Amino acid sequence: MSDRPNDSVALEGALCAQWRVFGLRARAAADRLAERIPALCDATGALPTQEILAQVLGVSRALLREAVSRLVARGVVDVRTKVGSRVVDERQWQLVDRHVVGWRLARATDPDFLANITEIRRVLEPLAAADAAQHASPEQRARITFASAMRLSATSLADYAIARRQLHVALLAASPNQFLQQLTCLVPPLDSGLDPTAPAPAISEAERRALVQLEAAIRDADAVVAREGIERLNKWDLPNAGGQVDA
Repeated sequence: MSDRPNDSVALEGALCAQWRVFGLRARAAADRLAERIPALCDATGALPTQEILAQVLGVSRALLREAVSRLVARGVVDVRTKVGSRVVDERQWQLVDRHVVGWRLARATDPDFLANITEIRRVLEPLAAADAAQHASPEQRARITFASAMRLSATSLADYAIARRQLHVALLAASPNQFLQQLTCLVPPLDSGLDPTAPAPAISEAERRALVQLEAAIRDADAVVAREGIERLNKWDLPNAGGQVDA
């Protein structure tokens, strides 16, 4: 019997292995190149054209495009037609890959992932609330107040869910800590299957007090009470929290 079929399989496997190695090396080269590009901007953040960048860095246009695409995907570089490329303010660079987080949440195939996010939020949101109480701008405080009021007055389940999400996003975004600001991506998006005609859930007196406590603490710049308020509120808002609180 001929060994040619087995030889073909072995050859195909070897070629696939070579391509995987090539791909890994190409991605590593693009990553190393991406580290160097932001330093080449001028005082306004503008970058030279890709043709000039490729010449300065001594790389191919293809490799340069791959490196730039990695920077764009992470919010480091902004590319606009007829305007060119520019390096974004460092405070806006994505420290957490919100795209990956969003994809994982959308797939909803790994219960542990949502549990991990819940654990992180339970620990970090009180820090964000304390930060917001001390450092939020008037506009940021207004967003928190609006979300709290909308939640208390919601007549539909959709309005309640929107207000609840906006409140947590606003608290994280109001922190001056750059990591906490970017953790807004950990607040899950609204359920696409939400019934727009469903009535809002009944708000218990304990939940209402927690909301009022949090909003007042943010308004009065009381970091300790703001932290306590979000800890109480998260007994309703975080998955599997049980919704139980002392009256």
